[in-house]
Amino acid sequence: MKPKKKHTDEERGDQADAMDKPAEKVEAAPADDVDTLSAKVAALEDSLLRAKADFQNLQRRAAVERSEAIRYANADLMQSLLGVIDDLERSIVAAEDSEHSSSMLDGVRLVHANLLKALSSNGLEVIDAQHQAFDPTIHEALLQRPTTQCEPGTVVEQVAKGYRLRDRIIRPAKVIVAKAPDGAEETAEAESTTPRDHEQVE
Repeated sequence: MKPKKKHTDEERGDQADAMDKPAEKVEAAPADDVDTLSAKVAALEDSLLRAKADFQNLQRRAAVERSEAIRYANADLMQSLLGVIDDLERSIVAAEDSEHSSSMLDGVRLVHANLLKALSSNGLEVIDAQHQAFDPTIHEALLQRPTTQCEPGTVVEQVAKGYRLRDRIIRPAKVIVAKAPDGAEETAEAESTTPRDHEQVE
């Protein structure tokens, strides 16, 4: 057997120094660096939430625009057919004035009714403005007519019907609007300022 190697005094001294030496400590990050990193993380989380909200809003707007495009896809077609309806209605009026056109009148009426039925089933609605109060959102005033037969601002004649597709106006009604006759306002104002018989004038 090999004799055990004896530790020299120098080796024993090195071991003792190693035992007496305290373990090295890991230096902690400064508090300022932690606060900076925390702020950056919070900013990134906020940016992520904002980007997510913007994306959701974009999706909703795109869905609404697609729905609107589908809902009013036939608007241009219907608007182009309104002139056809006008022509048919004028033909009906002309045929009614004729004494020998009953069969033609019936045919035109049938075509007119079928066309209106087809368009109304797809959302077309007639705006009837006759004797209604003038509304610039659905009426187009061509001129004003002095009259005492109705209140000023009332539609006295409908030159062309208006139409809406669901809740969108595709053609306003073309109308003539009543106004007070010339001098009527001055007369009314004079009467209001003239003393009555039973009132005393100082």
